Amino acid sequence: MQKIRYVAKNIYYFFFAKIAHAALRKSKAQNENTHGKKTISIVCRFGVQNGLTNGANYHMRALKRLGYDVRPVDITSAIKNPLKKIEGSKEGVYIFHCAAPQFLQQAWPLRESLKESGKRIGYFAWELPEPPVNWPVYDDVWDEIWTTSSFSAQGLGRLYKCPIHVVPHVMEKYSPAPRVWKKGQESLTFLTMADARSGLTRKNPAAAVDAFQKAFPTKQDVSLIIKLQGSTDIPEIKAFVESVTKDPRIKILMKTLSREEVDNLVASSHVFISLHRAEGFGLPLLEARMAGLATIATAWSGNMDFMNKNDSVLVPARLVEMFDESGVYGTVTWADPDTNFAARAMRRMYEEPDTLAAIARSGWQASSPERQLQEYEIAIKKAGL
Repeated sequence: MQKIRYVAKNIYYFFFAKIAHAALRKSKAQNENTHGKKTISIVCRFGVQNGLTNGANYHMRALKRLGYDVRPVDITSAIKNPLKKIEGSKEGVYIFHCAAPQFLQQAWPLRESLKESGKRIGYFAWELPEPPVNWPVYDDVWDEIWTTSSFSAQGLGRLYKCPIHVVPHVMEKYSPAPRVWKKGQESLTFLTMADARSGLTRKNPAAAVDAFQKAFPTKQDVSLIIKLQGSTDIPEIKAFVESVTKDPRIKILMKTLSREEVDNLVASSHVFISLHRAEGFGLPLLEARMAGLATIATAWSGNMDFMNKNDSVLVPARLVEMFDESGVYGTVTWADPDTNFAARAMRRMYEEPDTLAAIARSGWQASSPERQLQEYEIAIKKAGL
């Protein structure tokens, strides 16, 4: 029965894509339409809480702060109902926050409004230097692509011929001061995060564990918290969880946390460590810097757009070809961070609290909302908004 459902679902999406693609192609008149810059419609499944929704909300708030007329378009209720239509603006710019394979599904409920609209933008993120293998090319449906980082743009640029612009996220939640570790009064707390849906191998929390245990083979006034999204029913996650249970200094949080609980978790830590193999942007790193934490991160991929050696500890890495055991990406080339280097950096932060404080302050200052908004405004104007 499950196999029949799978086949039926694939057949449905095949014919839906054919019909929607033909119906949503832009006409010559639309391509020449330049009047539509009065209203910006942000299209997303706002009823679902995930990274895409967060990104859509970030952009909406940033555009409003810059004086644009911005309107959210929630397609949550229509995404599984091909007969449902949503009324939208018949002029202006539409920005779709999704992955490219979901673009037609998000645009279809707006098909009547899109017939007369101006520019259509797909806001896509990608985490690898190689282009996504199974993503469709609908350059006749959208006008251009916006993406999170120059690294993401490089990968997408190998697949798409339309204009691609780097338009980063802008976040507002900012600590009034950088975090200070009170040595001798509290444990030095390191924090890392990984979502198995994005690939546990890519997020690479095992490297953070390795570096932590190398840095502190016996110290007890240190701890490592791993916020892990996933289920122990998945063999890869189960094996990882079992591998760290013998160290009482390491705590794994697997329950779903509210936004407030995540903020409190970050605020109660001192150092955020991300020894990722690849990142399209690295939102948790930016969030940590804005919360005043010192950051340790792999010196490769999307996070390099907003991190440098003066405000972070950047861990050198060699590029390796390997099979993604998470089953998300197949055989890929990505970073293998130096855990010995990371361990020395962690140990130095413990031995030299002033060094830790200086890194935290530099990252906090470099990530101010005002600076982010300035860079964002430059990016959208370069994109022609």
